[in-house]
Amino acid sequence: MNAALGFDTYLVMRHGLKSDDAVNSTPDCSDKSIPGHKLGCYFCNDVTAPGNSQKDRTLDQQCTVTRPGISSIAGGLTVELMVSVLQHPMRGYAPANCVEEPFSEASEEASPLGLVPHSIRGFLAQFQQVLPASHMFSRCIACSDKVLCEYETRGFEFLLQAFNTPDYLEDITGLTQLHKETEAAEIWELSDGDSCEME
Repeated sequence: MNAALGFDTYLVMRHGLKSDDAVNSTPDCSDKSIPGHKLGCYFCNDVTAPGNSQKDRTLDQQCTVTRPGISSIAGGLTVELMVSVLQHPMRGYAPANCVEEPFSEASEEASPLGLVPHSIRGFLAQFQQVLPASHMFSRCIACSDKVLCEYETRGFEFLLQAFNTPDYLEDITGLTQLHKETEAAEIWELSDGDSCEME
């Protein structure tokens, strides 16, 4: 579980759990839900490794200044989400809805206390909440198989290298290569567009 705060936004999230037993006993993704063992972590939606969050940013971008009620709201929702997870028969492997639809207590996503969302994203400026769900990312810098394997094999040595070499996590997960391929595709697209205009 984690809670992240912005100036007038917050994100409360439960992370997916990995287990061979869960993979064998839980159905694959449907159009409406994502199984608990395939839910992404906080970093699965990033395509960069964490950097210096204080450098060249305004106070509101550093997440050091928030509206007065944000931490209480996010903290309360984190506790309620944890309780809902613990009350669900599948606990951390509970599936998460990825389609907004009316709540039904009979759905497999529900616990005795109600929904068990993957994440709760709040926008205090609009007094609004959404419940997005996302899949784990095979190149995640935190929970991908490559990162977990490196940590299990090398332990603190791996952590030290990740702390001291800014691009290390991006390199071992394949994000560096992904960025290069994306840049090459954009350059190719621009060059195709230029040649069409000249003709």
